[in-house]
Amino acid sequence: MLTLSACTTQPAPPPKPAASSTSATPSPTPEVDYLKVATVDPITSLDPAFVTGPTGATVIGSVYQRLMTVLPTTGELKPDAADCLFTSKVVYECTLTEGLKFHNGDVLDSSDVKFSIQRALRIGAPGTSASLLSALRRIDTPDPRTVRFTLEWPDNQFGYALASAAASIVDEAYYDPDLELAPGTLPNGSGPYQVTAIGENDLTFARYLEYLGARGGLFPNLKLIVLPDSAAAEAAIADASVDVVWRGLDPAAQQRLDLEISASPDHATAKGFTRLPLNGWRTNRLVWSSTSKLRKNDALRAAIATVLQADRTADSIVPVGVPDHVAAFAVGGRAKPPKLKKGRLKLTLAYSSAAPGNGDAARLIRDRIEQLDGVTVRLVTAGEADLTLTDQPAWVNNAMGWLQAYLDHPLPASAAKLTDASRRARSTTGAARTAALAELQQQAATDNTVVPISQSDGIMFIGKGVKTFGETFGSDQALGLWGLLRG
Repeated sequence: MLTLSACTTQPAPPPKPAASSTSATPSPTPEVDYLKVATVDPITSLDPAFVTGPTGATVIGSVYQRLMTVLPTTGELKPDAADCLFTSKVVYECTLTEGLKFHNGDVLDSSDVKFSIQRALRIGAPGTSASLLSALRRIDTPDPRTVRFTLEWPDNQFGYALASAAASIVDEAYYDPDLELAPGTLPNGSGPYQVTAIGENDLTFARYLEYLGARGGLFPNLKLIVLPDSAAAEAAIADASVDVVWRGLDPAAQQRLDLEISASPDHATAKGFTRLPLNGWRTNRLVWSSTSKLRKNDALRAAIATVLQADRTADSIVPVGVPDHVAAFAVGGRAKPPKLKKGRLKLTLAYSSAAPGNGDAARLIRDRIEQLDGVTVRLVTAGEADLTLTDQPAWVNNAMGWLQAYLDHPLPASAAKLTDASRRARSTTGAARTAALAELQQQAATDNTVVPISQSDGIMFIGKGVKTFGETFGSDQALGLWGLLRG
């Protein structure tokens, strides 16, 4: 996990010559007004080919451009750095916006796009969105503004894949084709904000005035601050030392703040914070590691899914509210789990200590699983594990995006069926596509390699005078710094 330990700043431009005067006194340097956004999720990388966490997704979405973007509230595909369309069933052609430049002044052209996507596919870092580009066969760049993608098979999701984090455009002259951006190195994108400094627990951003894309930044200067825990985030709201808290608050802190807001005649906390309604935006899932030997045990996977049924509030790995959601997993009741063979089974269950409430959720899941005869569960917050409790959103907020984690690691017995259904979902429209997506969700409830746990509201509190405009979130439901304004 990357620690933002290197204090790095961009070189300042050469100072302008002072006016000729022997009596003039220097003017005081005005203090920079920062809009401060706080979270508790660590930043794992500033490189889009490696980023996996929600805070990293916020940084990547605000610093880099992609060819396309997805409006998270409607699922509509829109241009960002280019206009793109299918010129045949297997050719997707994009024309770059004229005049694109990276933050360091380098020209952004088709060669950078080809380099960026080939780099992400070559690196293939686990947990990224790179696998969404699986239909890609070849990239051609006939001129500096044209990128032509040739696909192995017709894929109606390819434009959405180009809107995901792994398809972010990086500077070919600045990034190593095989290695991650070194810690402490300023990222170089073409997005609405550029990183100007890396602190021990914060990043400093300035609005990029030459940005040409779908979402220009509103506030001139921002800081993204990583706080140690929920208590620190709640204290930051209490003393208004930040302007926005994104995620980071455990259920008890959320309830205290919600009660304070509901009891106030101003519908705000004492320092003016309100809660942004994000209905159903947070999902918890239990994911089996593809390297776990116990994952091969069909009866164990089914038994774990069954003992969690009574507490489950999500009935599919595609959340309620996402088009083509199909109820597939049983919820409620008192289901009887299948009997396991005699012998002791030792499981490890990982969770992020930074994710709000996941510690308590992991302990509840452990208690439920240990109701199975002969099964014990050890909780860990780092390292290899059989199971991981995660609330990481999908890289693209549509049905295929949410199914990615399941489809990336199929069981051998289901692989052929999933390949067929996935191709049908990605190459058809209307009733045929809906039927294929339903089949995938129902098969997920049979395989139990990704098990939905809960769906609840997202967590974002905004301070007095802070406003959100337009689409404040990215294709992956990560907070976008471009949509925030104060004053």
